[in-house]
Amino acid sequence: MDDISIDRLILDIPGLTIEEAEDLALRIGEGLAAGENISGSFETLTVDVKGQISSLGVPRFANSIVTSLLRQME
Repeated sequence: MDDISIDRLILDIPGLTIEEAEDLALRIGEGLAAGENISGSFETLTVDVKGQISSLGVPRFANSIVTSLLRQME
């Protein structure tokens, strides 16, 4: 993928510390940037992540979000 532009990404995840939120945002951005074979315009993508952060931890949680988003964009 050559370019990716995200106008707005909203995450409503209660209970994260500032450090966890920053780490999560960076991991999601890096994961999306590494995605391949994605083109097009996507008005809205939705990911249901209820309860996953406490059971997965930030790295695996971010990967779960990225996987879901990339799957929707393929």
